[in-house]
Amino acid sequence: MYIDFHTHIDFYKDEELPLVYDDINKNNIKVISCAMDEKSYKKNLEFAKVCDNIIPTFGIHPWKITEVVNNLDTYDDYIKNSKIIGEVGLDFHWVEDKSTFKPQVGIFKHFVKKAKAYDKFLNIHTKGAEELVYDILDKENMLEKSIIHWYSGDFYTLRKFIDANCYFTLSVDINSSLKSQEIATMIPINRILAETDGPTALEWINGVYGMPREIINVYKGISHFKNISMDELKYHTTEGYKNIILK
Repeated sequence: MYIDFHTHIDFYKDEELPLVYDDINKNNIKVISCAMDEKSYKKNLEFAKVCDNIIPTFGIHPWKITEVVNNLDTYDDYIKNSKIIGEVGLDFHWVEDKSTFKPQVGIFKHFVKKAKAYDKFLNIHTKGAEELVYDILDKENMLEKSIIHWYSGDFYTLRKFIDANCYFTLSVDINSSLKSQEIATMIPINRILAETDGPTALEWINGVYGMPREIINVYKGISHFKNISMDELKYHTTEGYKNIILK
């Protein structure tokens, strides 16, 4: 079994979905489809009814903060019912509107507190705010319940996350990015997970529109740069899946 710990099935066009479902089932892939907001979460719930291998998770992406209602308790039932919380976090790099930074922090703190209350893992976007994300998680003692999605920050903060026993997803640039390859060598094998951030992330990396089976190439890249067999990598990602999703 392959496990894609971070993707966005709602990014596919409606006419592509039958091919997506077939690709997931044919290649025996478990897919954690992260929400960007309430609308995408509802879509993911519908996809999961059609394809058992899709696991929908609720979160509000930092890019969507300007669209969030003030009363975050509106989302409490979604949080309770979601296997894990994501995609959530902070983005001080790609987001140009700095007026959203403070609301981003407030909403992320809300999700961290809720995840703690309901004993759930968080799937976390950290771009340009790695140190602050660490501090917020540390304050709530939630570092060990965190999945750091596609880390690309400084190595000093990376080592802090590693020492705190976080999980990390490695993504579709593993076969092309020297930095991602170095990060892969630093992370303990029992804390490595795989993702595609599909379908558009691969297109951003090399112009190829990614289908779910792209996770196989991510596994191959991780296996190569960690110098372990595919079977060993699958064992560790499956153990991570059991701890995060099936606990």
